[in-house]
Amino acid sequence: SGGSGGTMASESEAQRALQYEQTLMYGRYTQDLGTFAKDEAARLRLQEGDTPRPHRPSELLEYTQGRCASCRVCALQCQRFLISKVGEDWVFLILLGLVMALVSWAMDFAIATCLQAQKWMYGGLDTNVLLQYMAWVTYPTVLITFSAGFTQILAPQAVGSGIPEMKTILRGVVLKEYLTLKTFVAKVIGLTCALGSGMPLGKEGPFVHIASMCAALLSRFLSLFGGFYENEARNIEMLAAACAVGVGCCFAAPIGGVLFSIEVTSTFFAVRNYWRGFFAATFSAFIFRVLAVWNKDEETITALFKTRFRLDFPFDLQELPAFAVIGIASGFGGALFVYLNRKIVQFMRRQKTINRFLMKKRLLFPALVTLIISTLTFPPGFGQFMAGQLTQKDTLVTLFDNQTWAKQGLSDEFEYLGILEAWRHPRSNVFVTLVVFILMKFWMSALATTIPVPCGAFMPVFVIGAAFGRLVGESMAAWFPDGIHTDSNIYRIVPGGYAVVGAAALSGAVTHTVSTAVIVFELTGQISHILPVMIAVILANAVAQSLQPSLYDSIIRIKKLPYLPELGWGHHEKYNVRVEDIMVRDIRYVTLNCKYRDLQQVLHSTKMKNLPLVESAESMILLGSIERTQVGALLSNQLSPHRRLLTLRQKVLSEDGHRLSDSSIRFQVRGAAILGDARSRCPPPTSPYHPIPPQISTE
Repeated sequence: SGGSGGTMASESEAQRALQYEQTLMYGRYTQDLGTFAKDEAARLRLQEGDTPRPHRPSELLEYTQGRCASCRVCALQCQRFLISKVGEDWVFLILLGLVMALVSWAMDFAIATCLQAQKWMYGGLDTNVLLQYMAWVTYPTVLITFSAGFTQILAPQAVGSGIPEMKTILRGVVLKEYLTLKTFVAKVIGLTCALGSGMPLGKEGPFVHIASMCAALLSRFLSLFGGFYENEARNIEMLAAACAVGVGCCFAAPIGGVLFSIEVTSTFFAVRNYWRGFFAATFSAFIFRVLAVWNKDEETITALFKTRFRLDFPFDLQELPAFAVIGIASGFGGALFVYLNRKIVQFMRRQKTINRFLMKKRLLFPALVTLIISTLTFPPGFGQFMAGQLTQKDTLVTLFDNQTWAKQGLSDEFEYLGILEAWRHPRSNVFVTLVVFILMKFWMSALATTIPVPCGAFMPVFVIGAAFGRLVGESMAAWFPDGIHTDSNIYRIVPGGYAVVGAAALSGAVTHTVSTAVIVFELTGQISHILPVMIAVILANAVAQSLQPSLYDSIIRIKKLPYLPELGWGHHEKYNVRVEDIMVRDIRYVTLNCKYRDLQQVLHSTKMKNLPLVESAESMILLGSIERTQVGALLSNQLSPHRRLLTLRQKVLSEDGHRLSDSSIRFQVRGAAILGDARSRCPPPTSPYHPIPPQISTE
């Protein structure tokens, strides 16, 4: 009783040590929680009679003897300090941002070189139209075919965007071979060739996948310095930050990249990953733009598509209905794009004859699609009605131009006169060219994104939206040639602002994101059109989400990835559906005391890959599961001729007469064996709830 009284007294003293007292302003605790925890731990150690730890760690004692002992101890401590610092998050994020910036800059340089080579071949053969056509068509076909073949041979997982797979992985599903070095190499080389061909493809989605693979490979490399990189929860957090880095270094848009990655890849976002994404994306975007300055591509760090809109009066309030029309129309257009993309894939799969033929000739489909698209964009041919000679970057530069094409024509003093010349046709006006461009690029992009190469759909949709906004802006400029009058001041319409609004609205409608507005601001370097852009993006999302899933959710459904998408509008009654309403109830299971015959019946009566293990048929308490192949291997091992001879030999040598009962199979749970007489014969399990090799006797 004395001992128990002393213990109770010490506990009451500990409780009084951390008390709350009222002060003049807020009140406070009498002691800091961390200090209290340390004091309490020290008190409990002394109470239990533990000896205090030595001042110097035991592992350093071997270095404290001999000559230069202090130097060796200091060197070892410095080594451990460096290793511990390498394991910190900021070091990992800096390495991730640096590597991704280098990869992005190198890929952009290679893509620009490929596109320049195509222009050089086309321009050098201007004396012969037939040779020009052959060069214009053959060059992209060879690059796309090489990309498809290289990706198919090295890593088929690198095909496509990568964002649908990352959404699935961040939900906790393990997809094999999606984050390996082999897939990384295939994605980088395949994407470079695909974008260098000039096809209407994007790189934003693949860059999210590339950054995620880079983060996984860095974690694997840095695990040599500490085991904390093998933590699965930590790896998931780093993958979430890597998704932001992928968008940030692709567009030099760190803020929009973080927000876009949250909207696209995460259903529930951990706020503790917020600073990781911003830190890595900002560092990556900074290095990416510094490399452009170092390569003499830019004079200083500027936006990728810098605009020159007026800042004193960017738009009039009476223009807001036109911006709202752009948003609503973009919502319908985004839903139509997703629908068309899905129907093309489903058509190719449902046609059994075509599907079998293309499976045998895997390179025929990408080559055929590239041939059709490049033929239609041939500048002396039909491409002259849709600015076919412009690349995606040149197209965006011209569409964001703040000059008005419809009224004044092309301004002679504008420095991009050569590029703008592609939109002018002697036998048609700019409206016809823009309409043809929008209609042709729409189905071309939906078709091109189905090619089995690493590619995304964000940039093609972005360009189409910019063209649609430009069309509306030019129409407004034609209807109001002198601008909208406000208080005797005349401000002309700026069609480039409409192009910015259209680009953000259509890309937001296809991806079901609002962060495209922020990406547009960072891409153009101006925030003057923030109100119309937000109005258009929100309206486009409202329309698109009510009609179709996002492009990434649509691909998830096509690929049948293990991912449960969010319920759309008009499906709220499905929230009342319970698991028991859709679950399969007639499931064959394995019990702890089941016989060999029971196991054979279970294996023959079901094709399930995993069998549930329950305590008994009466309680039905689930203990775990066992794979079907593992059960078959265990049974084959127990019934092998070697095991039978061993069992007979043990039975002959047995002196105590103990015999195992009928041919039965025994399992062990948490070290407790079944069938008491055989307890000593059962080996311990490797992990809880895992079946152990059974003991079978034959009499």
